[in-house]
Amino acid sequence: MALSQLREDLTCPVCFDVFSDAVVLSCGHSFCKTCIKQCWTQNRGRECLVCRRRSSKEQPPPNMSLRNTCESYRKETFNLQILEKRLQTLQNVKDNSVNLTAHIKSQCQQAERQIKQEFEKLHEFLRTEEQNRISALRKEEEEKMSWIYKELDRQINEISLNIKELEGNLKDEPVMQRFKRMDHSNPQPDSGALIDVAKHLGNLRYRVWEMMKSICPYYPVVLDPNTANSSLSISSDLSSVSISTENPQLPDNPERMSGYKGVLGSEGFSKGTYSWVVEVGRSENWAVGVAEESVIRKKNIIATPENGFCCIWRKNNKTVAGVNSNEKPIALTTVKTVCVILNCETGQVTFSNFDTKATLHTFTQPFKKKIYPYFNNNSKHALEILPLQTTISSKI
Repeated sequence: MALSQLREDLTCPVCFDVFSDAVVLSCGHSFCKTCIKQCWTQNRGRECLVCRRRSSKEQPPPNMSLRNTCESYRKETFNLQILEKRLQTLQNVKDNSVNLTAHIKSQCQQAERQIKQEFEKLHEFLRTEEQNRISALRKEEEEKMSWIYKELDRQINEISLNIKELEGNLKDEPVMQRFKRMDHSNPQPDSGALIDVAKHLGNLRYRVWEMMKSICPYYPVVLDPNTANSSLSISSDLSSVSISTENPQLPDNPERMSGYKGVLGSEGFSKGTYSWVVEVGRSENWAVGVAEESVIRKKNIIATPENGFCCIWRKNNKTVAGVNSNEKPIALTTVKTVCVILNCETGQVTFSNFDTKATLHTFTQPFKKKIYPYFNNNSKHALEILPLQTTISSKI
């Protein structure tokens, strides 16, 4: 039986709702107990409201079969409502999953393009370096060959002159005496005539790797785009953040900071000491510091220690530190580059002006959770993480 038809059969003709405490009249029609009593009280009669026959009983007996059916109907209807809500929830999840899978595919394609571009830069560098080294080898070959030929020509010319001189002086000096004074040794190659193979091949891969530092910057912190507010734009090398000029539709995954314009570093810290330098540049509305892994991400909150942050920020032409919901001014002049030093053991986060080395503020906050670098920017001018000056050392 269709659900709508069943509902109609279980509906009281007075209140038009499912029977409640159904009673049956002598004519066979059923009503809610309360409904039929109210009607009989108002009309001072015991007529059936359907067929107008007078009921023989002042207290109609309960219709147990109908009551049981109505109770079962209510339970099934309740279960149906739960299932319908569950279905709607799953449908929403499915819709979100479609968007999520599309975003994952887009992420994969973009990352693949970026990987190819980065490796193409390395390949181009290696091809250029290979050509330079082969050119240097061939140049040395030409120089050495040219030197050898010039030296042979010089020696040949010298011998030819000696022969002419000898022929002209034969009359003045005995031949044997003149011949004995001449140098009869064979010409020998001078030192350094051979190709300096060691110069071209010695530690070749290591020296090329060392030269690659110029095109391979190392960033102590890289941004995690999966945590970035959807209004932010993250650079392709994950080293800078600014307000986006577009309006990308990003999934609201649990990691994303949708309540405020923030983004976290990709790696969290729980022990050790770490530092990074941020160039805030011309941005006039920024925050830099650290955040606990458990910070609220879906609501707009103040970046203070009580909320899991240790930050300094710039707004309203002031550089301040967030201390217990209060703003503590820490720099009268504009700070262009901020150095952040995190000591997980002591729970200290120190901020300094990287250009002047002056300490701006130090937080002492015992950390119970993993700590992540935190960046907030409400400007088209980017916050940029500066690369480290790397060195390569050899140990025996």
